[in-house]
Amino acid sequence: MRKSRGIRACLLPVTLAVAMAGCGDPESPIPVAPDGRLFGAVVREGIEYRADVAVLESFPVQLSGRATVTNRSGGPRTVTFTNGCLAQMRVYRAEGGDPVWDQARETGCTMALVPLDLDPGEESIIPTGIVSARDILGEDLPDGSYGIAVYLRLADDDGVVEIEVEAGVTELAIPR
Repeated sequence: MRKSRGIRACLLPVTLAVAMAGCGDPESPIPVAPDGRLFGAVVREGIEYRADVAVLESFPVQLSGRATVTNRSGGPRTVTFTNGCLAQMRVYRAEGGDPVWDQARETGCTMALVPLDLDPGEESIIPTGIVSARDILGEDLPDGSYGIAVYLRLADDDGVVEIEVEAGVTELAIPR
């Protein structure tokens, strides 16, 4: 299985307050949109995959991710997902390393190929499920800064290709 992975740690983590205010450090490698979403992008074979996550104001916070798939090529393209969970989130410690939480472990997905046809310039927004910081941290992970990524599993001639796009760094905390 080939894997495209773009998650990286930020030197200056974007806090919940910054994410909700919609402004960030101009030197931060994670861009912040005017609506407060954090996002990144990966391009593969003429298709651009962007990801962002909204930090929903609650305690514990809830995260709502989404992938935006855009055909940047000159012709029509089909992207085929390997199952019914088109986009899912992963969580990493802010300093990097292996994922500490994966939405796929919490979600049942239909095992069916799902094609997405895109004309040149066309885009499609694919949401992840909403997840609570309580679900992510559980009993084992400490409160703190965590990197969020959105990933998609695609079928192609080589089998399964996973596209993972960083979606930001945020503070996660739960009542203990």
